[in-house]
Amino acid sequence: MITFESVIARRDWENPQSFQANQLAGHSPLNHFVSLDDALKKQNSSRVSLNGDWKFNLYAKPELVPAEFIAVGFDDTAWNAIRVPSNWQLEGDEFTLLEGEEEGKRDNPIYANIKYPFEINPPFVPQDNPTGCYRRHFSISKAELEMQTRVVFDGVNSAFHLWCNGKWVGYSQDSRLPAEFDLTSYLSLGENTLSVMVLRWSDGSYLEDQDMWWLSGIFRDVTLLSKPHCQIADVFVQPKLDACYRDAVLDAEITLVNPHHHQVQMQLFDGLTPVSEPVIAGVQNRVVDEKGGWDDKVFLSTTIRQPKHWSAEVPNLYRCVITLIDEQGLSVDIEAYDIGFRNLDIQSGQLRLNGKPLLIKGVNRHEHDQHKGHAIDEQSMIADIKLLKQSNFNAVRTAHYPNHPRWYELCDEYGLYLVDEANVETHGMFPMERLSVDPQWAGAYMMRMTKLVERDKNHPSVIIWSLGNESGQGGNHNAMYAWTKQRDPSRPVQYEGGGADSSATDIICPMYSRVDQDQPFPAVPKWAIKKWISMPDETRPLILCEYAHAMGNSIGSFDKYWQAFRQYPRLQGGFIWDWVDQGIVKQDQQGHSYWGYGGDFNDSQNDRQFCINGLIFPDRTAHPTLFEVKYCQQPYQFALLSEQTDKSTLRWDIEVTNEQLFDDSSQYSFYWTLLEDGMPVALNSEALKIAADSSFNWKIRCDYLLKAGCDYQLNIDVKLIADNRWAEAGHTIATEQFKVINQQSLVIASSPTKATPIEITETDEQWLIHFADKQQLSWNRKNGELVGWDKTGKPLLAAAPKDNFYRAPLDNDIGTSEADFVDPNAWVTRWGNVSLGEWDKECYSCELNKLADKVQVSSRFAYRVGQQLMALTCWQYLVDIDGSVTLTVDVQFSEHLPPLPRVGIELALNPDIVYSDVAWYGLGPFENYPDRCAAARIGYYQKPLSELFTPYIYPTESGLRCKTQWLEVGNITVKGEFQFSINAYSSQQITDVKHPNELVEEGAVYLRLDHQHMGVGGDDSWSPSVHDEYLLQDKHYRYQLTISG
Repeated sequence: MITFESVIARRDWENPQSFQANQLAGHSPLNHFVSLDDALKKQNSSRVSLNGDWKFNLYAKPELVPAEFIAVGFDDTAWNAIRVPSNWQLEGDEFTLLEGEEEGKRDNPIYANIKYPFEINPPFVPQDNPTGCYRRHFSISKAELEMQTRVVFDGVNSAFHLWCNGKWVGYSQDSRLPAEFDLTSYLSLGENTLSVMVLRWSDGSYLEDQDMWWLSGIFRDVTLLSKPHCQIADVFVQPKLDACYRDAVLDAEITLVNPHHHQVQMQLFDGLTPVSEPVIAGVQNRVVDEKGGWDDKVFLSTTIRQPKHWSAEVPNLYRCVITLIDEQGLSVDIEAYDIGFRNLDIQSGQLRLNGKPLLIKGVNRHEHDQHKGHAIDEQSMIADIKLLKQSNFNAVRTAHYPNHPRWYELCDEYGLYLVDEANVETHGMFPMERLSVDPQWAGAYMMRMTKLVERDKNHPSVIIWSLGNESGQGGNHNAMYAWTKQRDPSRPVQYEGGGADSSATDIICPMYSRVDQDQPFPAVPKWAIKKWISMPDETRPLILCEYAHAMGNSIGSFDKYWQAFRQYPRLQGGFIWDWVDQGIVKQDQQGHSYWGYGGDFNDSQNDRQFCINGLIFPDRTAHPTLFEVKYCQQPYQFALLSEQTDKSTLRWDIEVTNEQLFDDSSQYSFYWTLLEDGMPVALNSEALKIAADSSFNWKIRCDYLLKAGCDYQLNIDVKLIADNRWAEAGHTIATEQFKVINQQSLVIASSPTKATPIEITETDEQWLIHFADKQQLSWNRKNGELVGWDKTGKPLLAAAPKDNFYRAPLDNDIGTSEADFVDPNAWVTRWGNVSLGEWDKECYSCELNKLADKVQVSSRFAYRVGQQLMALTCWQYLVDIDGSVTLTVDVQFSEHLPPLPRVGIELALNPDIVYSDVAWYGLGPFENYPDRCAAARIGYYQKPLSELFTPYIYPTESGLRCKTQWLEVGNITVKGEFQFSINAYSSQQITDVKHPNELVEEGAVYLRLDHQHMGVGGDDSWSPSVHDEYLLQDKHYRYQLTISG
């Protein structure tokens, strides 16, 4: 008998060759349906959930766990009840207090991107190893006692020992794969007790160094499953279309336990309707392993005529039912699987599905819940899938581990392609491949791959196997690759860690390779993707496993990737990093909620906000970046072939290309709208019939006479006609906008302007300009600033307008600075080197000139750091008789300055005048930047002030709207060609705070009017990634704005 003390003494959690004990072999998910009707309707499975309240206590290390906790009669009344599934670090203070440690010490969440949160000394882990002990009582009936009963833990982090009724059952590592134990010999009639000892750290933790929170506990479902002793143990269903993709062969490999003289039957159903006759066979092959054990195999095959195909666009599923039949013809055991008919291959350097080359519109997705951490439920999975489909994604990489089993079923049903990834990452190891080349770890590597494949092999959504992430390259990967190709030759296998020269990948799958720029790193060079596919002897497809790092205000130049993907057939898309911000809800001292990141949970070793790099916030609301991604990935593309706009009947010929490979356009309506100065003046919709993977010439005709002096756009919107599974009727799947050429000449008739007397009052300190309507402007004669602008007695300004060259740094501006080291190439470092934002300002000239019907005020400024000149600016105000001010600004920068983030002005407005929505004519409605504005459209927009600030979890510059021609903020109107942002916070405050809840209104509304604004970048977030054309590299700028009060 294995005692508790011997379990503690042998320290399985520090032995790389002891990663599982007494577990059942990996296999396809099992349910044991008792009838065909149940199997078809997916009901009355023999699974019993053990989710719910478990008794729990946390100890500082396994050596402090009392041996008696495994006993049936152990008194656990003083223990707290914890919900399962969950991560104990997020369940409240009562679950994180470490028993056996100094008073008040807690076990907290830890965020790390690369560094291990403990000393690297594999296979050893910290002696202070928080250990969670769980207890759960359950009942077993007489009928269940006569069957084989197993317990399945779908996910436990990081390792655990299991006891049943005081007897040791087994041990498990790999926090993301099911651990399954046969409890039959341990059970008794009536009440039984499970005791689980979960260790926070194990040698398995060295293989799970992914970019996510380190959290612990039983965080996925726990179930009991009772099956007959004579049973179906595994099923591998392999649907194969013929060379013409017309008919199919359905093969199945069934593994049996104790089959006696039983037979196995296979039948295929479409819903409840059979589409094949039953196929029956007995045991044909007994496979004996090296220990003398054996599996009994049955192989079945049948032909299916003209099955409906499965794809992410049209996810047709069939139900394959496998029945074990005894000598009397009675059903003994029934298992059933949803399957899809689709063939995968690589031909001519392209990954193909059913003969069609795929274009992967993918994203990396961590399993994350803002409250529960890694414990996610079906509702959140469905919400993610719907939002993914609505945002034109067709693929997900399960970064970087096997996902919850239900996720795969849902992706089969809704239609998503999956790269299914093994739970292997050793990013913080030096060298990274240290464990990958070590034979002592080979078994652990292989277990993580083999159990993944065996669990998920029947899912049509899984189109690629992945050997893991960022673990270097070694013999352990080669073994994983070889086994996987032998076990499942129907799918390609990928792995980025060895570089494209590795033989352990069927796909070139680099991360963060750029479109045109090489990154010739010595170990694993990252060539420009266009170059990569043209290299000699390289014939594989290229699909980026990670690209477009979506950290905060990012995704600049994303459209360039998609131009390349569409231009070069072997560039087949990629997976954005990543889907969701991994923020965890916290409350500040005032009770305000905010999302915490690294360092917010007393985790002293952390990587700050590097877990905050999603396209969506933790509550699943969209970042502005998601709109750009949706547009670039949209399945309909539009090209203007011709237009005629000089007559009363307007004509446009537009080529519409349906990029979908398997679905036509029948479920969509195609809308066009003619906008006049941003307002609709004509519109219509049509139901276009566009076959899959084809184009159509759409002829739009509109009876409307364009007006002279007006600005026109033609908007295109493609919308769902009726509800479908993932979106409601009216959902927009694709958009486009074309500028309409207006050939109507504008004749401006001169009309006398009623003169409004302008009075000038001059003192030693200021010039004061008065108008008859009680408007007045005042300049400080010494510092040259416009210090007052009142209208009807109400001040418009809270402070003088000023030059604005600074922005609150983006994550992409910061790069690795302030994290691991100061990066001299990071924009924030380069700006800091010239003290941007801290320049001393001096007015060296200020003049007022009275013209015929205007007043001109000119102020000249010099900006210095010490004695070094940084910039010269000239502000020329031209005050018209109607009270408007035309401001011309001339800027000359010193030659030694790096490109700056912006060139413009900032107006600090009196908040009392911002009494209504902000309205503008320009790009919108969402935030857009010069290198991220493909999805935005010219129009008239109106939003509350609060909606023009994007509350990024790590506060940065936000809210810009580009190509603006007209803006109205309360009493103020601005005209010209500019970009603007507006919010209630100064750039300095945004820079200084670490979370949005720390921001406080400062008695002003800050309106930033930019002539030029630097791009945001986003090819990655740790090196300068703004493309040259979006850098402000000129040293001289001149621009003009007209402002009315």
